[in-house]
Amino acid sequence: MAHSYRILGRLFLIFFVLLTACERQGNVLSIAYSHHNPDNVYIGGAGGRFYKSTDGGNVFVKSETGTTYNIAAIAVNPSLSSVIYAGVYGDSVYRSVDSGLTWNMASRGLDDNVGTQAVNAVLVDPKESRRVYIGTNHGVYLTTDGGGQWSSVNTGLANRFVIALAFHPKNRKILVAGTNGGLFITINGTRQWRRAPSTSREWAVNTVQFDPMHPGTIYVGTNQGIFKSMDLGQTWQTRNKGLSSLFISSITIDREDSNQVYAGNGDGVYHSEDGGDTWQLLANTPKSVLTVSLYPKKPGTLFAGTMKGLYKSTDAGKNWTHLNLK
Repeated sequence: MAHSYRILGRLFLIFFVLLTACERQGNVLSIAYSHHNPDNVYIGGAGGRFYKSTDGGNVFVKSETGTTYNIAAIAVNPSLSSVIYAGVYGDSVYRSVDSGLTWNMASRGLDDNVGTQAVNAVLVDPKESRRVYIGTNHGVYLTTDGGGQWSSVNTGLANRFVIALAFHPKNRKILVAGTNGGLFITINGTRQWRRAPSTSREWAVNTVQFDPMHPGTIYVGTNQGIFKSMDLGQTWQTRNKGLSSLFISSITIDREDSNQVYAGNGDGVYHSEDGGDTWQLLANTPKSVLTVSLYPKKPGTLFAGTMKGLYKSTDAGKNWTHLNLK
C-alpha cells in the first residue's frame, strides 16, 4: 500500500509540474504584496509574465522580466519594498530593485546545477533582508548578500524537490520546507533539517502556512489533502472533511481571524470557518486554482490565480471578478 501511495504521489507531482510549466498565457502562479503599501500587488504567471498594480488590484501593468519561463514565486523585501525577487521555474532567480520595472538574473552559485534553476519558492528574512532562501529542485539555497551569491543549506534535507518554504511567525530560526517527500523543519536557521515527526514520506507538499495568531499551528496542502499540526509539527491530523478533490495547490489564513482558512485546487476555492475542521466549496468560485491569497489591507478580499487568469473577490469569496491582465 505504501508503495502505491508513493507512486500516486509522484504521479500527482509530475502532473502539477507539467500543468504549471506549460506555456499558457492565462496561468497565474504567484501573488505577493508590498509590506509597506499593500495596494502594490504583484502577479507572476506563465512565460515570464509579471504584473504590478498600485491600486489594490483594479488595474495591472505588465513589465518585462527577461525570461520566458514561468514565475513560480514572488517575494518582496520587507525592509526595502522596491526590491523584489522572482523564483522562475527553469530559469533561476530574478531580482528587481525598482519595484518590478526592470529585472536582472541573480543566480551566482546556481548556474552549474540544472536542478537549482527550477526555483519554486522564495523567502526573505523579515529581520535581515539580505538573507533570502529559495526552494529548488535540488534543495534549499541561501544568500546573505541579497542575491549576489547562493550556497546550499541542505544538511538533513539532501537534494529533495522543495516546493514550499515558510518562516515561523515569531522565530525566524525556525523554517519549514515542503518537499516531494514530506515536510522538513529546521530550528537553527537551516544548519540542520529533519523530517517533521508523524508526517508521511508519501506526501508531496505543495503549500505550507503557519497560523499567524497561533504560531505553533501549521497547515500543509498535499497530494493527499490538508493536514494540520497544533504542536509545531510533532503530531498531525487529517483535515479533509468537505473536500471532493485532495490535490491542494494553495492555502491562505486570515490574519485577523485564523479560523477563516481558504484552500485552492482544481475544483476552485474552498472555505473553512472552523480552522480547517470542515470545508465548503464556494458557490461561484473560479476553477483550476493554482494559488489563492488574502489581500492584507481589506478583510474578506481575496485573489485567486488560475489556469484562466486572475480573479478577485471583495466579499469573502461569494462573488468573483475576472481581472484583465494585458
